[in-house]
Amino acid sequence: EKLRSLREDPFPGSGGDKERLCVQGRDDTYRLHISHTFTAFYRIYDSRKEVHVLAVMPIEQAHKRYGRF
Repeated sequence: EKLRSLREDPFPGSGGDKERLCVQGRDDTYRLHISHTFTAFYRIYDSRKEVHVLAVMPIEQAHKRYGRF
């Protein structure tokens, strides 16, 4: 359900469950908290109206891999 919500509005805003990140020198990566258990990382291709989900992983694994944001 949370991933489907990216179809309507993938950009960060109120609510705090989406955030723009700078991962590996790229500033076009975003993260989405899915409940208190999982995090999804994704990129937005606005010109093509596409959202690509890069990874979905447990929050602790995401912190180990990407650090805490």
